[in-house]
Amino acid sequence: MEKKIKITFEEWDYTCGDGCCTTFGTKLLLNDKELEHPNPEIFDNGYVGDDVQTALHAILKELGYNVEFENKYYGKED
Repeated sequence: MEKKIKITFEEWDYTCGDGCCTTFGTKLLLNDKELEHPNPEIFDNGYVGDDVQTALHAILKELGYNVEFENKYYGKED
């Protein structure tokens, strides 16, 4: 049986009170639940959806997978 999941990328932005600075990012939700950053040392999850590897890691971790990434650039490992 096919399982369905809903992945939502939710953009946000914030401008400080005096308008001198603006920050923005993308939250990631799985089945309407906002995902935590997969790195337990990072408490800000407002940027989880900004990076493909972080987003994949957060989703797979939430689904119960232990994830290991291997990055190769032009045939060389990272």
